Amino acid sequence: MTIILNELKKIFNIKSILLLIIITLIMYFLFIEFNIVNFPNGRPSLDIYNIFVDMKNSYGEFMDEKEFEDFKRKYEETKKEADEYIQSREDFRELGITNYDEFIDMDNTTNNEFEKLRDDVIFNKRIDVFWELPCRKEYIRAYENREEYILNGVENEKQEARIRDILEKGLETSVFHDLVFFNYNQLIKPVAMTILLSVMFMITPIYIRDDKDKINYLQYTSKMGRHIFKKKIISGLLAAFIITTLQFICFFFIYSSNNVSMFFNCNINSIYNTIISWYDLTFIQYIILTVLGVYILAFVFALISMVVSSIGQNYITLIGIQLPIALFTFTVLLRYLLHFVTDISKPKYFWAISYIVLILIGTISMMIRWRKERKIDIVD
Repeated sequence: MTIILNELKKIFNIKSILLLIIITLIMYFLFIEFNIVNFPNGRPSLDIYNIFVDMKNSYGEFMDEKEFEDFKRKYEETKKEADEYIQSREDFRELGITNYDEFIDMDNTTNNEFEKLRDDVIFNKRIDVFWELPCRKEYIRAYENREEYILNGVENEKQEARIRDILEKGLETSVFHDLVFFNYNQLIKPVAMTILLSVMFMITPIYIRDDKDKINYLQYTSKMGRHIFKKKIISGLLAAFIITTLQFICFFFIYSSNNVSMFFNCNINSIYNTIISWYDLTFIQYIILTVLGVYILAFVFALISMVVSSIGQNYITLIGIQLPIALFTFTVLLRYLLHFVTDISKPKYFWAISYIVLILIGTISMMIRWRKERKIDIVD
């Protein structure tokens, strides 16, 4: 245990911690901040968010037929507000527009005076009801034609069978919009990149540091010599766990400012979410799956970093080996393994099989290196 603690102290030295903080801040301001500060991003995103918060507060996780009638009633009430606003303005009356329906009809024609008036109402004065009404109308249409909506884009019989199962269970009426879903998916990838970069940066020197200082020669002469390599593996994995956990704590603290926790218990297989999952997942369960995926990637990255560290002759060699691994992971692996996890556009067990393969690659690579290290120890 003492060896493991000493190795952890070497990994988490002050200099490395400061550099880690700098890396994290750079990644945050470059790739994460925008989707935190600007959520919901403009209009109609803000209106969509407000509508679904109201739906969740009024109807809960699902909107049944009776609640849908109430939703339509609210749409009519909002239309009356728009009618009153239109009737309060002389310029609308001059164009012969007395209510919202006539406003929409006129919007389908070419009239320069009307276009100026419409832009003034929507973009200059930003009257809320004129942003809200098109969204509500679309959600009414989607609910009334939900089977058609959710079956749109089906590519094979397995996907259709899955969607039929969702319809049978009534999950498609979940009060969940892809505005929330897409925002999280846009965030989890750069967060994973930050974590994996941090793990690689902190773990990679674990063996080469001792080789460079010739400490490994002294280790081989001691009674614990052949076991130190294994202790370092445990230390590296513990360090990866600590780094990942701390990064996630910071991320979810910041993510809480997006105020989407009311949707955590909503099923993601909604007609209002364009991504359909193979599984009956709530939003919080989906988040947990992605977090689990990042932990697995962090452990695999730690193992590979330690293997590279044990065979590298110098830091330049380590960078030369690690760089293509990192680029492949960030540009290819994360796109398939963290972006829309369990989406029916991929094979049903793609996610699980992919992570099992990665675990095997990391574990087998380390086992091979460990066996070679034992032989080196015996020879010495």
